[in-house]
Amino acid sequence: MISLWRSLRRFGVAGLAFSLLSILAALAAAEGLLDPTALIITLGGSLGVLSVTFSRTRLGLTWSLLGEALTTPANPEDTIATVKRLGHVYRADGIPVLERAGARAADPFLRTAIALTVDAANEEELREELVGEARREAAEGEAARHVLVTLGKLFPAFGLIGTLLGLVNLMRHLGGADLSAIGPGLGMAILTTLYGAVLSNVVVLPLNAKLQGHLTRRTLMMQMVIEGSILVYRREYPTRIERALRAYLGVRRPTALSDDEPALLERAA
Repeated sequence: MISLWRSLRRFGVAGLAFSLLSILAALAAAEGLLDPTALIITLGGSLGVLSVTFSRTRLGLTWSLLGEALTTPANPEDTIATVKRLGHVYRADGIPVLERAGARAADPFLRTAIALTVDAANEEELREELVGEARREAAEGEAARHVLVTLGKLFPAFGLIGTLLGLVNLMRHLGGADLSAIGPGLGMAILTTLYGAVLSNVVVLPLNAKLQGHLTRRTLMMQMVIEGSILVYRREYPTRIERALRAYLGVRRPTALSDDEPALLERAA
């Protein structure tokens, strides 16, 4: 039980939403509120339209970014430490060692930034290429978030469609006074609306909020990487690189050594 709770805490809001949905599904099954037809209309219809609307590439990207948001949230401290280390490597060992060290970075955008830093002819060209790459990734993230926004709208829409189908079925049997068929039609009409509301507000909405927070942090990280890569290109001292990157976080950590002591700075890095 404790391990399950820790796992749910790891996934944050989405984990709590998933656990709540599981509890609701169990209660619905126990109370006879689980209707396969209503579930197929709401869930199957929404996912079917989603697969037709978006390409497999975009759906795969959405799933990948959502997995990152749920399991591996971006940590600015790791980025600062890595860029600072790469700055020291460039000053001490030169371009070949920097290229090899950059290729081992965990952040894919940082790997791309270091590769561009090695190949750039000047600082202006480096900045333009990095900003262009950051805009491309930001556009991909927004496109992935749009998939979840669309799915959040599809669930209530298909819930309403199921309600209308249930009411149509109900009206057909009212004319023949077939009271035995009224219950299933009325049940499907109500349950599809319920399923649409639960799936949209309990599942998709928390996942969308989680992904949006991840993309916001990711944008900040890319800005830090751009600034850090330019400072690395200038061969700035590692402590200056760290101070510049911490300005993005609103945190300024005091250093034991001053920038006026180059030899000591190199040893400290």
